[in-house]
Amino acid sequence: MQRKLTTLAAAAAISLMALPARADLFDVSITVNGVTQTRSFSSLENALTLLTGPGITSLFPSYRTGTALTSVVNYGGLVLPITVPAGTTTAVLTIPGTNTGVAFAGQTSGQTQNLLRNFFQGAVTSGDVIASLPESVRATLSPDVQNALRASLTTVLQTAVATTISDPVAGNPSALMPQMVAADYLAGMAPSGSLLGVNEARAGGFHFSGGLNILATSSGGADTRVLSAPLRVSYYIPRTATEIFLDAPMSYADIGGTSVFQGSVGIGVRQRVWHGERFEWNLTPAYRTGIAGSESYGRGSLALGVSLTSDLRFSLPADYTFAITNTAAYYQTEAYNFGGFNINYNLQNQYYRNGVTLSRPLGEVFGRPLQGGLTFVDTRVTGDRTAVPGWQEYGVVLATGGRLPSRFTATFINGQNNFQAFRFGLSTAF
Repeated sequence: MQRKLTTLAAAAAISLMALPARADLFDVSITVNGVTQTRSFSSLENALTLLTGPGITSLFPSYRTGTALTSVVNYGGLVLPITVPAGTTTAVLTIPGTNTGVAFAGQTSGQTQNLLRNFFQGAVTSGDVIASLPESVRATLSPDVQNALRASLTTVLQTAVATTISDPVAGNPSALMPQMVAADYLAGMAPSGSLLGVNEARAGGFHFSGGLNILATSSGGADTRVLSAPLRVSYYIPRTATEIFLDAPMSYADIGGTSVFQGSVGIGVRQRVWHGERFEWNLTPAYRTGIAGSESYGRGSLALGVSLTSDLRFSLPADYTFAITNTAAYYQTEAYNFGGFNINYNLQNQYYRNGVTLSRPLGEVFGRPLQGGLTFVDTRVTGDRTAVPGWQEYGVVLATGGRLPSRFTATFINGQNNFQAFRFGLSTAF
């Protein structure tokens, strides 16, 4: 059975990671004299380079500085218009739906591009309020743009989290912060080496577990593949039914052809607080911190937070077990510096993750107990606006006991704003 589960997980990983994905995450469309040219890139830096003088003339050989142009930058799903009025080297960037914008008034097109690049790297001094432009330049802009408030990179990032479902930090179930909450939930619901029943005996001392999770979604135009390695070490005290754990899931994500790293470390205590012959209740407080991002994507952040997970289980007739698991968590982002970027999402969110599991023994395989179950989890997000504020997970779980106890899960995720994904996972304790 162990070999079959491993083979199944490996096959799922290969098939999901091999699914065709959109080649590039960033699109730039430039219009000059009514003619539009579009190019795609896998990094933000290369996309912005197209907006330099040489980049524009590579598309329009007759282009001369001072010619009016309009462009649209698809910033990982967030569409950002950039306008250069005629007779200027000034670029005006607006963030749709926010009544904000920023002007980059370089003396040359090269200086303007540098200001624009510095803005996306988080330089707070890069760019000016649009109202500060000369009246002759402002007059070429639409009235709503002329009076726009000054935007910052934080404005752009928060808008991306609120309107796109491919941000690597927040806003969708595959992003860092929701994955940290999911890890907290799992730590409270599935301790290392445990089956799915009630008041099960566990060996005291250290327990280690590792595994492989694969999440794949093609929602929202930017295909996402997340390959995770959940790692955990814990120490269990049978006399008090206390488990102290250190949990460190590390992930590699491919978002529309751009590589992103995600990882977190959580510490907590799973404590049985009440039990009887046919029920048990465990509480798990935890603290977790994590990071996600990449220079190619031009986004990244540090996140940290706390959670409390309740896991209540009942023995039912016919050897069924019914479990109710609830996690309440608070997570926020912190300013993060990497590779010349100074990023601040400035997000504060509360997560409520509530699920049930119905399971029963399925016999033995090679002398080892086998249990199977059906799971349902509902997750809600409050606080700062997110593109997917709620989603549901429908899953199947198989768990084996004995030597090298293992757990295999297959889950379908269905969220608001047409988010859909599949996740497969395998973990083994030793």
